[in-house]
Amino acid sequence: MGSGSGSRRAEDESFVSQAEGAGEPRSPLNLRQIEVFRAIMVAGSVSGAGRMLHVSQPAISRVLALTESRLGFKLFERQRTRLVPTPEAQRLFGEVEGLYRGIRRVNDLAVNLARSGTGSLRVVTSASYAQRLVPLALQRFAQSHPNVQIDCRNVTYDEVAARFLTGDADVGISMLAPVHANLQATPLGQDQLVCLMPGDHPLAGQPVLSVDALRSSPWIGYPPGAPLGQLVSGLLGAEAAASAQVIVHSPVTAIAFAQQGLGAALVVRWSLPPTLPPGMVVRAIEPATPVGIWAISSNLAPLPVLATRFLAAVGQILQAENG
Repeated sequence: MGSGSGSRRAEDESFVSQAEGAGEPRSPLNLRQIEVFRAIMVAGSVSGAGRMLHVSQPAISRVLALTESRLGFKLFERQRTRLVPTPEAQRLFGEVEGLYRGIRRVNDLAVNLARSGTGSLRVVTSASYAQRLVPLALQRFAQSHPNVQIDCRNVTYDEVAARFLTGDADVGISMLAPVHANLQATPLGQDQLVCLMPGDHPLAGQPVLSVDALRSSPWIGYPPGAPLGQLVSGLLGAEAAASAQVIVHSPVTAIAFAQQGLGAALVVRWSLPPTLPPGMVVRAIEPATPVGIWAISSNLAPLPVLATRFLAAVGQILQAENG
Protein backbone atom coordinates (compact mmCIF):
# COMPACT_ATOMS: atom_id res chain seq x y z
CA MET A 1 0.00 0.00 0.00
CA GLY A 2 2.76 2.39 1.00
CA SER A 3 4.85 1.46 -2.03
CA GLY A 4 1.89 2.05 -4.38
CA SER A 5 1.15 5.45 -2.84
CA GLY A 6 4.79 6.44 -3.15
CA SER A 7 4.84 5.42 -6.80
CA ARG A 8 1.67 7.43 -7.48
CA ARG A 9 3.17 10.50 -5.80
CA ALA A 10 6.30 10.15 -7.91
CA GLU A 11 4.22 9.95 -11.07
CA ASP A 12 2.25 13.02 -10.05
CA GLU A 13 5.43 14.96 -9.29
CA SER A 14 6.86 14.01 -12.68
CA PHE A 15 3.60 15.01 -14.35
CA VAL A 16 3.56 18.45 -12.68
CA SER A 17 7.28 18.94 -13.33
CA GLN A 18 6.72 18.48 -17.06
CA ALA A 19 3.95 21.08 -16.90
CA GLU A 20 6.34 23.51 -15.17
CA GLY A 21 8.81 23.02 -18.02
CA ALA A 22 11.93 22.88 -15.91
CA GLY A 23 14.97 23.88 -17.95
CA GLU A 24 12.85 25.08 -20.87
CA PRO A 25 12.38 28.66 -22.10
CA ARG A 26 9.42 30.20 -20.29
CA SER A 27 6.29 30.18 -22.49
CA PRO A 28 2.57 30.58 -21.75
CA LEU A 29 1.72 26.96 -22.52
CA ASN A 30 3.62 23.75 -23.09
CA LEU A 31 2.30 20.42 -24.35
CA ARG A 32 1.59 19.06 -20.85
CA GLN A 33 -0.47 22.13 -19.93
CA ILE A 34 -2.37 21.90 -23.22
CA GLU A 35 -3.04 18.23 -22.51
CA VAL A 36 -4.46 19.03 -19.08
CA PHE A 37 -6.56 21.93 -20.38
CA ARG A 38 -8.07 19.75 -23.09
CA ALA A 39 -8.75 16.90 -20.66
CA ILE A 40 -10.67 19.24 -18.34
CA MET A 41 -12.67 20.65 -21.26
CA VAL A 42 -13.56 17.18 -22.53
CA ALA A 43 -14.22 15.60 -19.11
CA GLY A 44 -15.92 18.64 -17.61
CA SER A 45 -14.17 18.31 -14.24
CA VAL A 46 -10.75 18.07 -12.62
CA SER A 47 -11.48 14.56 -11.33
CA GLY A 48 -12.60 13.43 -14.79
CA ALA A 49 -9.44 14.88 -16.34
CA GLY A 50 -7.37 13.00 -13.77
CA ARG A 51 -9.01 9.74 -14.75
CA MET A 52 -8.41 10.46 -18.44
CA LEU A 53 -4.70 11.16 -17.88
CA HIS A 54 -4.21 8.56 -15.10
CA VAL A 55 -2.95 11.05 -12.50
CA SER A 56 -4.45 12.35 -9.29
CA GLN A 57 -6.91 15.21 -8.97
CA PRO A 58 -4.42 17.37 -6.97
CA ALA A 59 -1.87 17.01 -9.79
CA ILE A 60 -4.43 18.22 -12.35
CA SER A 61 -5.38 21.14 -10.08
CA ARG A 62 -1.73 22.17 -9.68
CA VAL A 63 -1.13 22.15 -13.43
CA LEU A 64 -4.32 24.12 -14.04
CA ALA A 65 -3.33 26.74 -11.46
CA LEU A 66 0.13 27.03 -13.03
CA THR A 67 -1.39 27.37 -16.50
CA GLU A 68 -3.79 30.13 -15.46
CA SER A 69 -0.95 31.91 -13.65
CA ARG A 70 1.21 31.91 -16.75
CA LEU A 71 -1.62 32.97 -19.02
CA GLY A 72 -2.71 35.77 -16.74
CA PHE A 73 -6.41 34.97 -17.05
CA LYS A 74 -8.88 32.38 -15.82
CA LEU A 75 -9.75 29.38 -17.96
CA PHE A 76 -12.59 28.16 -15.75
CA GLU A 77 -15.04 29.63 -13.28
CA ARG A 78 -15.73 27.46 -10.25
CA GLN A 79 -19.45 26.96 -9.66
CA ARG A 80 -19.86 24.56 -6.75
CA THR A 81 -18.67 21.19 -8.08
CA ARG A 82 -18.57 22.30 -11.73
CA LEU A 83 -15.96 24.05 -13.83
CA VAL A 84 -17.47 26.43 -16.37
CA PRO A 85 -15.16 27.38 -19.27
CA THR A 86 -14.60 31.10 -19.74
CA PRO A 87 -15.04 32.63 -23.23
CA GLU A 88 -11.23 32.68 -23.50
CA ALA A 89 -11.11 28.95 -22.74
CA GLN A 90 -13.72 28.20 -25.38
CA ARG A 91 -11.72 30.07 -28.03
CA LEU A 92 -8.53 28.36 -26.95
CA PHE A 93 -10.21 24.95 -27.07
CA GLY A 94 -11.04 25.39 -30.77
CA GLU A 95 -7.34 25.79 -31.54
CA VAL A 96 -6.38 22.92 -29.26
CA GLU A 97 -8.83 20.59 -31.02
CA GLY A 98 -7.27 21.56 -34.35
CA LEU A 99 -3.87 20.61 -32.92
CA TYR A 100 -5.17 17.23 -31.75
CA ARG A 101 -6.77 16.52 -35.13
CA GLY A 102 -3.39 17.18 -36.70
CA ILE A 103 -1.73 14.77 -34.29
CA ARG A 104 -4.37 12.14 -35.10
CA ARG A 105 -3.67 12.56 -38.82
CA VAL A 106 0.06 12.14 -38.19
CA ASN A 107 -0.62 8.94 -36.25
CA ASP A 108 -2.93 7.65 -38.98
CA LEU A 109 -0.25 8.32 -41.57
CA ALA A 110 2.38 6.59 -39.44
CA VAL A 111 0.16 3.51 -39.14
CA ASN A 112 -0.48 3.51 -42.88
CA LEU A 113 3.23 3.78 -43.67
CA ALA A 114 3.89 0.90 -41.30
CA ARG A 115 1.49 -1.19 -43.38
CA SER A 116 3.82 -0.88 -46.36
CA GLY A 117 1.85 1.45 -48.53
CA THR A 118 -1.70 0.69 -47.51
CA GLY A 119 -4.02 3.57 -46.73
CA SER A 120 -7.49 4.49 -45.60
CA LEU A 121 -10.47 6.16 -47.22
CA ARG A 122 -13.23 7.79 -45.18
CA VAL A 123 -16.49 8.32 -47.06
CA VAL A 124 -19.66 9.98 -45.82
CA THR A 125 -22.85 9.69 -47.83
CA SER A 126 -26.52 10.56 -47.72
CA ALA A 127 -28.73 7.53 -47.11
CA SER A 128 -30.25 7.78 -50.61
CA TYR A 129 -26.91 7.02 -52.25
CA ALA A 130 -25.78 4.50 -49.64
CA GLN A 131 -28.07 1.80 -51.02
CA ARG A 132 -26.57 1.21 -54.48
CA LEU A 133 -24.44 4.04 -55.87
CA VAL A 134 -21.79 4.23 -53.15
CA PRO A 135 -21.56 0.43 -52.61
CA LEU A 136 -21.12 -0.14 -56.35
CA ALA A 137 -18.44 2.56 -56.52
CA LEU A 138 -16.66 1.18 -53.45
CA GLN A 139 -16.75 -2.32 -54.94
CA ARG A 140 -15.03 -1.03 -58.06
CA PHE A 141 -12.57 1.01 -55.98
CA ALA A 142 -11.73 -1.90 -53.66
CA GLN A 143 -10.93 -4.20 -56.57
CA SER A 144 -8.03 -1.97 -57.60
CA HIS A 145 -7.09 -0.98 -54.02
CA PRO A 146 -7.25 -4.24 -52.03
CA ASN A 147 -5.04 -2.94 -49.19
CA VAL A 148 -7.03 0.22 -48.51
CA GLN A 149 -9.22 0.26 -45.42
CA ILE A 150 -12.61 1.87 -46.16
CA ASP A 151 -14.72 3.63 -43.53
CA CYS A 152 -18.16 4.54 -44.91
CA ARG A 153 -20.88 6.26 -42.89
CA ASN A 154 -24.42 7.37 -43.62
CA VAL A 155 -24.87 10.92 -42.37
CA THR A 156 -27.67 13.45 -42.42
CA TYR A 157 -27.28 16.66 -44.38
CA ASP A 158 -26.72 18.60 -41.14
CA GLU A 159 -23.87 16.29 -40.12
CA VAL A 160 -21.81 16.62 -43.31
CA ALA A 161 -19.92 19.78 -42.39
CA ALA A 162 -19.07 18.53 -38.90
CA ARG A 163 -17.55 15.32 -40.29
CA PHE A 164 -15.15 17.28 -42.46
CA LEU A 165 -14.33 19.96 -39.89
CA THR A 166 -13.40 17.31 -37.30
CA GLY A 167 -11.20 15.49 -39.80
CA ASP A 168 -13.44 12.41 -39.91
CA ALA A 169 -14.16 12.43 -43.65
CA ASP A 170 -12.07 12.55 -46.84
CA VAL A 171 -14.92 12.79 -49.34
CA GLY A 172 -18.71 12.81 -49.32
CA ILE A 173 -21.60 12.06 -51.66
CA SER A 174 -24.67 14.22 -51.10
CA MET A 175 -28.04 15.11 -52.62
CA LEU A 176 -27.51 18.80 -51.86
CA ALA A 177 -24.44 21.01 -52.00
CA PRO A 178 -23.78 22.16 -48.43
CA VAL A 179 -23.48 25.90 -47.90
CA HIS A 180 -20.30 26.24 -45.86
CA ALA A 181 -17.21 28.41 -46.31
CA ASN A 182 -14.83 25.50 -45.72
CA LEU A 183 -16.52 22.97 -48.00
CA GLN A 184 -16.71 22.69 -51.74
CA ALA A 185 -19.21 20.75 -53.84
CA THR A 186 -18.63 19.32 -57.31
CA PRO A 187 -21.55 18.03 -59.41
CA LEU A 188 -21.19 14.40 -60.46
CA GLY A 189 -24.55 13.79 -62.11
CA GLN A 190 -28.29 13.80 -61.58
CA ASP A 191 -30.91 11.46 -60.20
CA GLN A 192 -34.72 11.60 -60.40
CA LEU A 193 -37.46 11.61 -57.79
CA VAL A 194 -39.82 8.64 -58.31
CA CYS A 195 -42.73 7.08 -56.45
CA LEU A 196 -42.65 3.56 -54.98
CA MET A 197 -45.93 1.89 -54.00
CA PRO A 198 -47.63 -1.49 -53.73
CA GLY A 199 -49.05 -2.88 -56.96
CA ASP A 200 -52.59 -2.65 -55.58
CA HIS A 201 -52.23 1.05 -54.67
CA PRO A 202 -54.98 3.26 -56.21
CA LEU A 203 -52.34 5.14 -58.24
CA ALA A 204 -50.44 2.06 -59.43
CA GLY A 205 -52.43 1.90 -62.67
CA GLN A 206 -51.06 5.25 -63.82
CA PRO A 207 -47.68 5.07 -65.62
CA VAL A 208 -46.88 8.69 -64.70
CA LEU A 209 -48.15 10.41 -61.56
CA SER A 210 -49.17 14.06 -61.52
CA VAL A 211 -48.73 16.36 -58.55
CA ASP A 212 -52.50 16.48 -58.08
CA ALA A 213 -52.68 12.68 -58.00
CA LEU A 214 -49.98 12.50 -55.36
CA ARG A 215 -51.68 15.11 -53.22
CA SER A 216 -54.94 13.18 -53.28
CA SER A 217 -53.46 9.92 -51.97
CA PRO A 218 -51.61 9.03 -48.72
CA TRP A 219 -47.85 9.36 -49.10
CA ILE A 220 -44.86 9.21 -46.80
CA GLY A 221 -43.18 12.52 -46.00
CA TYR A 222 -39.85 13.79 -44.63
CA PRO A 223 -38.83 16.58 -42.24
CA PRO A 224 -38.96 19.94 -44.07
CA GLY A 225 -35.26 20.67 -43.49
CA ALA A 226 -34.04 17.33 -44.87
CA PRO A 227 -32.93 17.20 -48.52
CA LEU A 228 -35.81 14.88 -49.47
CA GLY A 229 -38.18 17.08 -47.49
CA GLN A 230 -37.04 20.11 -49.49
CA LEU A 231 -37.52 18.23 -52.75
CA VAL A 232 -41.01 17.08 -51.81
CA SER A 233 -41.96 20.60 -50.69
CA GLY A 234 -40.75 21.96 -54.01
CA LEU A 235 -42.83 19.38 -55.87
CA LEU A 236 -46.06 19.35 -53.87
CA GLY A 237 -45.87 22.72 -52.16
CA ALA A 238 -44.91 23.38 -48.56
CA GLU A 239 -48.48 23.18 -47.26
CA ALA A 240 -49.16 19.81 -48.88
CA ALA A 241 -45.76 18.46 -47.84
CA ALA A 242 -46.49 19.33 -44.21
CA SER A 243 -49.76 17.39 -44.32
CA ALA A 244 -48.18 13.93 -44.71
CA GLN A 245 -49.58 11.55 -42.11
CA VAL A 246 -46.32 9.62 -41.76
CA ILE A 247 -42.94 11.36 -41.47
CA VAL A 248 -39.69 9.38 -41.75
CA HIS A 249 -36.05 10.40 -41.66
CA SER A 250 -34.57 8.02 -44.22
CA PRO A 251 -35.52 6.76 -47.68
CA VAL A 252 -34.79 3.24 -46.44
CA THR A 253 -37.52 3.66 -43.85
CA ALA A 254 -39.85 5.18 -46.45
CA ILE A 255 -39.42 2.13 -48.68
CA ALA A 256 -40.08 -0.24 -45.78
CA PHE A 257 -43.20 1.71 -44.78
CA ALA A 258 -44.47 1.75 -48.36
CA GLN A 259 -44.21 -2.05 -48.40
CA GLN A 260 -46.49 -2.13 -45.37
CA GLY A 261 -49.11 -0.02 -47.12
CA LEU A 262 -48.58 3.17 -45.12
CA GLY A 263 -48.48 5.27 -48.27
CA ALA A 264 -46.53 5.97 -51.42
CA ALA A 265 -42.80 6.63 -50.93
CA LEU A 266 -41.16 9.49 -52.81
CA VAL A 267 -37.52 8.52 -53.23
CA VAL A 268 -34.66 8.87 -55.70
CA ARG A 269 -33.92 6.06 -58.14
CA TRP A 270 -30.52 5.31 -56.63
CA SER A 271 -32.15 4.53 -53.27
CA LEU A 272 -34.19 1.69 -54.78
CA PRO A 273 -32.82 -1.86 -54.43
CA PRO A 274 -31.59 -3.56 -57.63
CA THR A 275 -34.65 -5.83 -57.51
CA LEU A 276 -37.90 -4.37 -56.25
CA PRO A 277 -39.59 -6.09 -53.30
CA PRO A 278 -42.39 -8.45 -54.38
CA GLY A 279 -45.59 -6.66 -55.27
CA MET A 280 -44.01 -3.18 -55.43
CA VAL A 281 -43.98 -0.89 -58.47
CA VAL A 282 -42.21 2.35 -59.37
CA ARG A 283 -43.88 5.24 -61.17
CA ALA A 284 -42.42 8.36 -62.72
CA ILE A 285 -43.54 11.79 -61.54
CA GLU A 286 -44.64 14.71 -63.69
CA PRO A 287 -43.19 17.29 -63.71
CA ALA A 288 -39.81 15.55 -63.48
CA THR A 289 -37.86 16.48 -60.37
CA PRO A 290 -34.08 16.24 -60.90
CA VAL A 291 -31.92 15.52 -57.87
CA GLY A 292 -28.25 16.38 -57.67
CA ILE A 293 -25.41 13.98 -57.00
CA TRP A 294 -22.63 16.03 -55.41
CA ALA A 295 -19.09 15.25 -54.35
CA ILE A 296 -18.25 17.06 -51.12
CA SER A 297 -14.74 17.83 -49.92
CA SER A 298 -12.88 20.27 -47.71
CA ASN A 299 -11.29 23.31 -49.33
CA LEU A 300 -8.79 23.62 -46.49
CA ALA A 301 -6.60 20.86 -47.94
CA PRO A 302 -6.13 19.10 -51.30
CA LEU A 303 -8.39 16.14 -52.00
CA PRO A 304 -6.52 12.93 -51.04
CA VAL A 305 -5.44 10.72 -53.92
CA LEU A 306 -7.59 7.83 -52.71
CA ALA A 307 -10.63 10.10 -52.56
CA THR A 308 -9.96 11.22 -56.14
CA ARG A 309 -9.86 7.59 -57.27
CA PHE A 310 -13.08 6.82 -55.42
CA LEU A 311 -14.83 9.71 -57.18
CA ALA A 312 -13.54 8.36 -60.48
CA ALA A 313 -15.23 5.06 -59.61
CA VAL A 314 -18.48 6.92 -58.83
CA GLY A 315 -18.26 8.60 -62.22
CA GLN A 316 -17.76 5.26 -63.94
CA ILE A 317 -20.84 3.79 -62.22
CA LEU A 318 -22.95 6.80 -63.21
CA GLN A 319 -21.70 6.61 -66.79
CA ALA A 320 -22.49 2.89 -66.98
CA GLU A 321 -25.97 3.51 -65.57
CA ASN A 322 -26.70 6.27 -68.08
CA GLY A 323 -25.14 4.32 -70.95
